[in-house]
Amino acid sequence: MSELVVPQKIFLNRLPVSDQILLIAGILLIGVVIVLLLVVFRLQRNLRGMRQSDRFLREDFGRLSQELARQLDSLQNNLAGRVAETARDQREINALFLGQLQQYGQGSGQQLETVRQQVSESLGKVTGSLQEMQVVTAEVRSLKQILGNVRTRGIIGELQLERLLEEVLAPGQFERNVRIRKEKQEAVEFAVRIPGSDDGDSILLPIDAKFPLDYLSRLLAAQDAGDTEACDVFRRELKNRIRQEARKIAGLYISPPKTTDFAILYLPTESLFAEVVREADMIADLYRDYRIVVAGPSSMTAMLVGLQATFRLQAMEQKSLLIAQILGEVQRDFGYYEESLERVRNRLLRALNEMEDHARKAGKVRRRLDALDLFDTDNLPDEQRGELEDNENE
Repeated sequence: MSELVVPQKIFLNRLPVSDQILLIAGILLIGVVIVLLLVVFRLQRNLRGMRQSDRFLREDFGRLSQELARQLDSLQNNLAGRVAETARDQREINALFLGQLQQYGQGSGQQLETVRQQVSESLGKVTGSLQEMQVVTAEVRSLKQILGNVRTRGIIGELQLERLLEEVLAPGQFERNVRIRKEKQEAVEFAVRIPGSDDGDSILLPIDAKFPLDYLSRLLAAQDAGDTEACDVFRRELKNRIRQEARKIAGLYISPPKTTDFAILYLPTESLFAEVVREADMIADLYRDYRIVVAGPSSMTAMLVGLQATFRLQAMEQKSLLIAQILGEVQRDFGYYEESLERVRNRLLRALNEMEDHARKAGKVRRRLDALDLFDTDNLPDEQRGELEDNENE
């Protein structure tokens, strides 16, 4: 029974409310008709045996008909009220549903507007990033064109080396474009002036910058591609180029005693320096064969700081020697001053003694003069007597 009721409920739920009410009313009417038919059938079946109660049955049937009519009227009225109430509830539900739909539509519109603004902002940022990438690409292309020129690369390395020298050393401690050998026109890019042992004497430390970017670019491209054989080939080419530059620097710029017995080969980038010093034998061979020290930006800065500290120590030593010399001269002069002061003291003591003797003698003479009454002032004129008294008072 429950299995039959469920499909009926599903079927009723699919119909509109008004149709459901009419269907229920029809079912009730059919039930009433069926009941009436059953009653009529039973009456007809029992009519033969109950003719004596025909009058009562007719009365009962009339009452039953009236009662059924009254119940049908009441049921119809109830159904009409229920239909009206259901229609009213349906209108309220529809109004509430429409209000919710409108609110949802407004909220969806606001969300869509927010999403549109966010998408617009994101597109603006993407456009700005693309423009920046285009600018960077153009700058990189321009930089590649600039670095493609060997002379330009050399100037870049020279400028970087000059900046390091200016940051660490004083202007008078290094020189630019110095000709080491008079018989040759080539000049070393920079030379650090190292003070010698004698006053005013100094020797030069040659420093030359090299920037073989094309060799390094091929090596880095092979490393990115993962081609080990090409990496080995390009690494050997780079080392051979560095050896050639070291041989050239040694032949042109190392000339003792005017210069130190070694020179510095400066590489402007750390990646280039790392590839060159990757094998310790390379550094040892360059110094043993050509007396060349390879330096990158960091190691070059450390070398210059060490040289600056050495310069300061030498300056302090020179100042210490000068101070010691001055102190020796002061000590020697102080001995002379002491002797002179002693002589002056002796002379002052003798003069003081003589002054005391003269004072004692003057006192004796004064006392003797006071004891003598050489002049009788009573018989002198007033003017002469006053002058004489004034002189005595003085």
